[in-house]
Amino acid sequence: MSDVKPFSHAMIETCLRDQKLRFLRDEDNDIVVQFRYDPDCACELTFYLMAQGEKQEIYTLLCRSSRRLGPEEWERALVLCNTWNRERRWPKSYLRSFGNNGAAYGELCLEEHIDLEAGIHQELLTSFTMTFLASSFGFWRWLHQEQHF
Repeated sequence: MSDVKPFSHAMIETCLRDQKLRFLRDEDNDIVVQFRYDPDCACELTFYLMAQGEKQEIYTLLCRSSRRLGPEEWERALVLCNTWNRERRWPKSYLRSFGNNGAAYGELCLEEHIDLEAGIHQELLTSFTMTFLASSFGFWRWLHQEQHF
């Protein structure tokens, strides 16, 4: 096992390279991993892996999908998010709403955060990251295949 090291973007990149995952950087220098349309999930998934906080010590993982929800779907989406959050430990799911020129839409997001000010082993960072990716795909498969949403 490797030594505990200060958390950094380089550790995230090492994880993704070791897992043979391609990634980009966005305008905020966050790491972005995109997956094509998956029929088992009925959407495309985009993951944002970020170092946040005053000292860049908070590892934040966010999953967004290509699916947009109309206001008429929000109530069921909230019930499903609550069910997921009650029955599973991770990732946290929630409905995010937007308004644009009088038109409202929503999206379901998944996220996790961990304070790494004390540092982390590369193996634990990789495990945490890959668990988030796998469980995010699990959420979308559950939503589509089991909940028919």
